[in-house]
Amino acid sequence: MVKDKDMDSLQKFGGIQGIAEALDTSLENGIPGNEEDLRSRRITSTILATTQTPARSFLQILLKSCNSYIIFLLFVSAVLSLGFGIKEEGNRTGWYEGFIILLAIVVLVVVPALRDFWLKHSQTMTCTGNQKALEMWENVDVFRGGCQQKLSIRNVLLGDIICLERDYLVPADGLFISSGFLKLNDGSEFIVDKKNPFLFYGAKVTEGTGRMLVTAVGMDTTWGHLMKQGTHAPKNTPLPAELDKEDVDSSLPDLKGKPISCEEIMNAIKRIVLKPNGKISTMTTSLVMSLVGLMEGIPFAITLAITYWNKKMLSDKAVAQEPLACLTMASVTTICLDKSSWLPLNPMAVDMCCTEMLKEIEAGRNAGFNVIFVSEDNLSGLEVCEGGLLPDSNRMVLEGEKFLNHSPEERMNIVDKITVMRSSFPSDRLLLVQCLKKKGHKVAMIGVKTNEIPVLKEADVGIVIETCSSEMARKGAEIIIRDGNFNFLVTIVSCGKCTYDNIRKYILLVLTVNAAGLLISLLTTICFGYSSITSVQLLWANFVVALLGGLALLTEPPAGKLMDMPPLRRTKPLITKPMWRNLVSQVLYQVAILMAFQFKGQAILHIKEKVSKTIIFNSFVLCQVFNQVNARELEKKNAFRGIHRNILFWVAVGVTLVLQVAFIEIAHIVSGFCLLIGVVSWTIDCTTKCTSGCIRDWLIAPINSHMGVNSMTPSAPSEPTSNLELPLINENSPPVSS
Repeated sequence: MVKDKDMDSLQKFGGIQGIAEALDTSLENGIPGNEEDLRSRRITSTILATTQTPARSFLQILLKSCNSYIIFLLFVSAVLSLGFGIKEEGNRTGWYEGFIILLAIVVLVVVPALRDFWLKHSQTMTCTGNQKALEMWENVDVFRGGCQQKLSIRNVLLGDIICLERDYLVPADGLFISSGFLKLNDGSEFIVDKKNPFLFYGAKVTEGTGRMLVTAVGMDTTWGHLMKQGTHAPKNTPLPAELDKEDVDSSLPDLKGKPISCEEIMNAIKRIVLKPNGKISTMTTSLVMSLVGLMEGIPFAITLAITYWNKKMLSDKAVAQEPLACLTMASVTTICLDKSSWLPLNPMAVDMCCTEMLKEIEAGRNAGFNVIFVSEDNLSGLEVCEGGLLPDSNRMVLEGEKFLNHSPEERMNIVDKITVMRSSFPSDRLLLVQCLKKKGHKVAMIGVKTNEIPVLKEADVGIVIETCSSEMARKGAEIIIRDGNFNFLVTIVSCGKCTYDNIRKYILLVLTVNAAGLLISLLTTICFGYSSITSVQLLWANFVVALLGGLALLTEPPAGKLMDMPPLRRTKPLITKPMWRNLVSQVLYQVAILMAFQFKGQAILHIKEKVSKTIIFNSFVLCQVFNQVNARELEKKNAFRGIHRNILFWVAVGVTLVLQVAFIEIAHIVSGFCLLIGVVSWTIDCTTKCTSGCIRDWLIAPINSHMGVNSMTPSAPSEPTSNLELPLINENSPPVSS
């Protein structure tokens, strides 16, 4: 009766008094409150958890960072390196290799712990405003046995009489039993009185005082029933699986990976640490330094890019309560928009904004995502815009009940075509989101009410409008938009795509420096018995790339046609074909030129071995500096386009060059030679991209010729179509070309 707001059935049951008698409670004194009565009521009540999981301390996070057998192997390697080094080389330099490995272990353990602690602390601070607003809700005034007492909301039971005042949140479903009225807000304002006595969990009292009779608590409330229908599957980011570091809470750290025996561990350590003659391998610390660069450089870049762009693009117009929410928005293919989340903001200016609204919907569909409007009303208020919302006969307006009555197969067939869902309850919207996700869509839900929290949780990204949403809804959302402007959704998607694009640029740079460095170290060790790039030098190169190079690339402003990119897909490979092309070409160039110099440099320039090694290292670092420019454009030939807009890029490159000059002092002529080697990497990048483009055109030309396409003659105009007539995209479909 309460769930359906069935006033007729309530009157037939005997009204509120009849409900009170059925619950064995008094409207004046409440439930008896003795131990036996409380025990029986607790058995029938499903407790609703309202407190968040306590934040883990830094020590707990630090222990979790040790949760890897890689750390264990490195530690044993460090101990053996120290032992064998002291034994073989004496106390002067024997500690060197082991010390470098121990330093790497500290970085691999402490840096992730600091990063995770910072992220969790930032997320906690972001949610502080909502949490403070809910603090007064922790305790409520309840009448039991004729006495008023304060109880935690977790102890509210069936039949309790609860006092409600201004700014209180309704802690359960129930009936209003006072003579006056209450004005409440649950995304939209409504009045509760004798004619409409139904109260639901999560609504906020904005005016008046009174009492309520509790008829359902916890998971038995309307909100709880909806939560039970959700799948509660973990939300994945668009990052490839190998980069998505999901936290799994555990009381004690366990070694990850497959169980390995002591013999396997010792054999692995011997292969890593020792040469065939029993001495310490010169490759040991080089491998460790690359491990540090890859394991910590890439996660560091992801964290930095997400934090930077969330603050820069969202500024004061939105709050990302979940740091990865904006990144996930870059993969969204469908946005479900509650009509009440934007129409009530300025009813006189609706739909006046219809033209602008349609432009933004068109921009959204060009960006690869569809927009579905949902409404509780039969008349959605969007009739003026429906000409634009329904660009072809394949799209439809559907009532929530009809969608619910369809068979599962029929729902899956029509879910892609729905543009407006009228007369829909939260349960209908939850089913809509579930069907879209089963179809392969990434879904964002924009809601305002407490009963939409299960839908917000079910969607890949839950979004609320701050000015017209309930406090409970804001607490359960990943993104809070402070401005009710629909246009800002495009900004959020642009933020996610820009972040992802910059992360890929950084990953290409990090892979290049580590692949080239390790290959050079391997070849020189095989040929000469020592590495021309020492472990400290490789650590320096990784530091320059991870910190300054990351700053340069991660702050790259979004490109003009960024929104033309199709939605990101988690199944898409991390390293694309253009990235592989650029990576291989740069690594081969660096290895070839520096190995050639290692063999013939001393004879050609008439220099000593020490100077030769210095030139190789200096050239290696300068190649990475110039390759930062190449990494700005993964596919286009002009890597300098728009470089003037990023002042931080110039600052980062300048500081890197200054630090390198301070780190290495060599003659000016030799410095010019190193600079020339670095500059040639630009030519290599441009040549590789041009050659790749010519090969691609040469392969495509026969196909176009076979299809009757003449590149020199414009084709006949096609039939006019609506600007909004774009196909829907899911993860199983090929990307739409821009």
